[in-house]
Amino acid sequence: MARNESKRSRYRYRVLCVDNDEFGAYVEATILRREGYEALACSDALEAAAIARAEEIDLAVLSYGMSAMNGAELAAFCKAANPDMKVILISEWLDIPRRELAFADLFVPKSDDMQALLAGVEALLPQNRMHTLPGFRDGYNTEITKIRTEN
Repeated sequence: MARNESKRSRYRYRVLCVDNDEFGAYVEATILRREGYEALACSDALEAAAIARAEEIDLAVLSYGMSAMNGAELAAFCKAANPDMKVILISEWLDIPRRELAFADLFVPKSDDMQALLAGVEALLPQNRMHTLPGFRDGYNTEITKIRTEN
């Protein structure tokens, strides 16, 4: 199945927030939207796996404690579907076995405030999305700056 790129903005990152607490996923996605990210909220791990396979997701924020599959299992699935996807695992439990964190790029305790999650998202995703677009090189950026200053 081909990834659905038609709905995707070329200049914003797409983040998938998954938490078995529907309100928690909604709050995370809402805060990320306010920060300029395109955020999807989901409260079911199996639905999230389908989204990760079908859509182009840049980063997933996954709660560890979910029913159908835990966040670590979902992280492994997401990385298999898209190896470039970044994963932040969040949990109330601080004693998650190290092997469970293998597919997570970052762990953020749920006890931390949203600023810690936002800092993690910003650390994992380059700030200027244009530099990540295919064919965009520093030379082009220099030319654009040169044209703007001449006019």
